[in-house]
Amino acid sequence: NPYAYDVLILPATQIRPGNVGVVVSLVGKDILNDQPPAEHRNTFLVPDGYKGVGDEILNAGTYYLNPFMKTVVEVNLQSHRFEMSGEDAISFLTMDGFSITVEGTLEFNILKEHSAMLTHKVGDMDDILKKLILPRARGFSRVEGSKKTAVDFIVGESRQEFQNNLEDHLRKMSLPWGVSVNSVLIRNIIPPQEIASIIRDRELAVQEARRIDRQIEQAKSRAQLVREQMLAEQNSKRVAADTDKMRAVIAAEQEMSVRLTAAQRELDVAKVGLETAKLNAQAVILEASAQRDVIEKTNQSEADVLASQVRAFGGGEPYAMYLLYEKLGPRIESILTTDENRGTFGLPLPNLAPAGREVSR
Repeated sequence: NPYAYDVLILPATQIRPGNVGVVVSLVGKDILNDQPPAEHRNTFLVPDGYKGVGDEILNAGTYYLNPFMKTVVEVNLQSHRFEMSGEDAISFLTMDGFSITVEGTLEFNILKEHSAMLTHKVGDMDDILKKLILPRARGFSRVEGSKKTAVDFIVGESRQEFQNNLEDHLRKMSLPWGVSVNSVLIRNIIPPQEIASIIRDRELAVQEARRIDRQIEQAKSRAQLVREQMLAEQNSKRVAADTDKMRAVIAAEQEMSVRLTAAQRELDVAKVGLETAKLNAQAVILEASAQRDVIEKTNQSEADVLASQVRAFGGGEPYAMYLLYEKLGPRIESILTTDENRGTFGLPLPNLAPAGREVSR
C-alpha cells in the first residue's frame, strides 16, 4: 500500500580508516521526561533505550543502520597539527613589561575511548582546539611569561624550558578530557621592537665572538698540528737513532759472541793440548822412570854379578888380571921372557899378579 508504506533505498554508513563513529539514537525515551538510572544522570551520555548520544563507538568499516533510528557522527582520531602563528600566535607580557609573541606548532589527537563524551560535551575539532587547548596554552604562557624577563626568552635556556613546561602542562590538562597532546614546538619568539635592535646587536656581537673563538681554535689546532708533526718527526728520528743504536749493539754483541766463541774454542783446544802435553809428559816421565828402573835394575844386576865375581877372585885386582888374561890369552902366539922375577911374564910390565900369589912360569 503506497499510501501506508514507503520504501527507501539509502546508502550504508561508511566510517573511514583513522576514524570512529559516535552513535546518536533518534528514538527512545526522552531524557527530560523519563529520568534515567542514577548512575547515568549528569554524565552527558544516555543509556540504551534513550534518545541522545550513547557510549557506543563504531570502528572503521561499513554499517547498515536505519538513519531514521540512529545516526553516526564520524570522529577523526588521526594526529592534527595546528600552527600558532599570525592571529593565533600566543602573546604575553614578561616580568619587565615587554610583549613577547610566541609562534609554534601543536600536534594532538582524540583518544578513542573518550570520543563520544568529547564530541557531545565539547564539539568538533575546532571546538576542542578553541575551548580546550588554546585557552590553556595562552593562560599558561601568561603565567609563566610574567615570571621571566624578555631577554630570558630570547637567549639562554629559558626558551627550551618554556617549551618543555608548556608541553607538559597541555598534556596534563588535556588528557582527562580524552585529548592527547603529542608535541609542542616553539619555532619563533618575536621580541618587542624596543629591544629587537639591542638583541640583534648582541647577537651580532655573540656571532663575532664565536667567529673569533673559532679562529682562535683554528690557530690552536694548527699550532697543535705543527707541534704533533714536529713530535712525530722527532719521534721518527729518535726511532731511527734507536734502531741504528740497536743494530750497532746487536752487531757488537754478535761480533763479541763470535770472538768469545772463537776464543773459547781456542781455549778449549789449548786446554786439550795442555792436557795432551801433560799426558805426553807423564808418559815420557813414566817411560823414563821405567827405563831408569830397567837401567838401574840392569846396572844393579850387573854390579851384583861383578861384585860376586870380584868377591870370587878375592878382590878387584885379581879379577882385573883375569879379564886381562882372558882378553890377551887367545891372541898370544909366543912369549919372550926372562928369568927375572919381575914384571908380568918377565916383561917390563907392572906386576899384575895379586899380592901373595906367585905367577907360574
